[in-house]
Amino acid sequence: MSPPTTGQTEDRNRYGRQIEEAFEHAAKLAGSNLAPTEFYEQFLNRALTAIDAPAGAVWLRTPQGFLQVACQLNLDKVGLDSRNGGRQCHNEVLRQVFQAAPPRPIILEPNGRMAPGPGEPGPVPPANLTNHFALFAPIVTAEKQALGVLEVFQDPTHDPRLYPAFLNYAFQMAGYASQYHQFISARSGSGAERTFVQVEAFARAVHASLDPTAVAYVVANEGRKLVECDRLCVGVRHARRKVTVEAVSGADVVEKASTHVVRLRHLMEAVLQWGDPLIFKGAKDAGMPPAVAAALDEYLHESQPKLLVVKPFRDAREKDAAKPARSVLVLESFNPPENPDPLVQRLDVVGAHAAPALYNAAELKRVPLKFLWWPLAKLQEGVGGKTKFFTLLALLLVAGLVGCLAAVPYPLRMEAKGQLVPVETAQLFPKREAIIRDIHAKPGAQVPPDFAAVTLFSERLEREIRDAQAKLNQANGRVVSARLNLDGLPKDQQFEESRSNFRSQLAVAELDAVAADKELNAILAQYRADVRQPGVFYATAPAFDLKRARPGGVPARWTVVSEDRSELRNKAVQPDQELIRVGNLEGEWHVELKIPQRNIGQVLRAFADPKYYKEEPNTRRKYLDVDILLASRPDSSYLGRLYADDVVPQAVPNKTDHDETEPVVTAYVKLSAADLPEAARIPPDQFVTGLEVRTRVRCGDHSLGYSLFHGVWEWFYETVVFFF
Repeated sequence: MSPPTTGQTEDRNRYGRQIEEAFEHAAKLAGSNLAPTEFYEQFLNRALTAIDAPAGAVWLRTPQGFLQVACQLNLDKVGLDSRNGGRQCHNEVLRQVFQAAPPRPIILEPNGRMAPGPGEPGPVPPANLTNHFALFAPIVTAEKQALGVLEVFQDPTHDPRLYPAFLNYAFQMAGYASQYHQFISARSGSGAERTFVQVEAFARAVHASLDPTAVAYVVANEGRKLVECDRLCVGVRHARRKVTVEAVSGADVVEKASTHVVRLRHLMEAVLQWGDPLIFKGAKDAGMPPAVAAALDEYLHESQPKLLVVKPFRDAREKDAAKPARSVLVLESFNPPENPDPLVQRLDVVGAHAAPALYNAAELKRVPLKFLWWPLAKLQEGVGGKTKFFTLLALLLVAGLVGCLAAVPYPLRMEAKGQLVPVETAQLFPKREAIIRDIHAKPGAQVPPDFAAVTLFSERLEREIRDAQAKLNQANGRVVSARLNLDGLPKDQQFEESRSNFRSQLAVAELDAVAADKELNAILAQYRADVRQPGVFYATAPAFDLKRARPGGVPARWTVVSEDRSELRNKAVQPDQELIRVGNLEGEWHVELKIPQRNIGQVLRAFADPKYYKEEPNTRRKYLDVDILLASRPDSSYLGRLYADDVVPQAVPNKTDHDETEPVVTAYVKLSAADLPEAARIPPDQFVTGLEVRTRVRCGDHSLGYSLFHGVWEWFYETVVFFF
């Protein structure tokens, strides 16, 4: 066998992943509550998709014992009817697979025949008369009885070594279909389902109260119905040894002084001390302890049940095995069935649900200092019950909450996003449409003012310079020619008219030369070009603002803060296309905010009311404090200031956030105020250009309700109040 190629290995790996996913999906479907029709539609679609099979079907047994298609996909496209007898041979294969014992999967090659089985032969041979591989996998019951067949048609173009894996996959998928049928069969038992409903109702009822007597009566009366016995008694151990008979089924009151109840209590205590269940079926067990035997004899003088079961039940929270269990149940039946085991099993189910409820009630009864919470219970009773008490309590809480929302001041904070940028920034643009020849400043490089950062070339500029230079050369030529003509004339009077003409020509030529020289120098100065390289000009770093103070007198340098633009070399750019962005990283920094227009009104309102804004003592500039959260340090908050004159009075579309559709107002938050606390300042090592910042502008103290829900009020006013 030749080794697999790379493509075949990739196919195997891909099919392996798809098959694992199909198994997970089929396992979920097998445990679902889907109807058979919906289940098989999803099941078959998933089974075929995992191995890229073009067609398939699920066949199920009818009540009459025949196979009938339950779901199919593209079965009419595989060519079952293209050859004479193809459909009949296919049906014979299905019959053979369905009747095979034990059930086993079958694979048939294109135009292949199936080996004859041990059963009765059919009228036609079992064969696959299509051009596809046919895979058949039986669907069986829990008793391995045939229930149906999963059929998959696969293309013959795959690696031959994959088809056994496909067959095994189909067989396992049929197993999931078998699990689905077992699940719905188990779920269809109406008697078991009804019992589950009764047990669930019993479990809810026993936990409805924390009074030991009330819980015990629910256990005794409702539990007797579930167990189907004649009498069920409930005992709870409140002290270390003493047991209290809390309830007897069918009795409204337990007379604790009666002989019957006293002897029942002694029997419960003896069994709890023993720790094992007591089962009496008419004859005593010789191995029981003497105390238990004596208590049993005393109780049998009062009651003569043919079946008596005394069983302790321990809650999971009772960790001390040396102590007796908290609760005990006594089952009595005067005419028990021949096999009493189902009664004992149902008693175990009742006890499993009753034990935690009785334990909770007993523990609550032991709670000390009831006088502290007893008045609340009396108040609840005095106002008319639990419902009215909690209604009154809820109204008081709502009134208190409304009062707090209206009276308690709380700062109103308006959210906005922004980024850290140096105060001194500049963008370099080409002065005209051109082609980039070279970029001389890489990201992070420091350059001085007037540095030629980008070299550009423009053919039109080259033509303009050459045209201007040609004009200048022509004008200079005419000047030279006029001077030569003027100097070559004799000084006789008869040539005075010619001399006058040449002087006029010289004056005009000199004026043209001056104009051409000015035009050329203007073009060269505008673009910082050179006649030696016509068409070449530069994008230069701008000069700094001389009014700003420089620390230590050191002249500032620009730092390239834009990304690498090397890919723009030899490409055309437009005058509105940014080439490089530079900033003074050694200078001051601020936060460039994009305040949404829905929030800018609160900010401007705060600047208009002296109650909400603050002022600098010397400059009298109005400002609002801003809480700043950096994306690089999401666990620390810093402080900045938003001055009224740093808010741009214009709303523009937010071009930096494609998810934000509403316009924003640009504002700048100052970070270097002299009186800001040192702990509230952003560390210098966090100054990174373009770092995302989330802020909250403090717009003064308002009522707690308005600060928290101002957006709700504004929406209500805009949608409802303003509408009317």
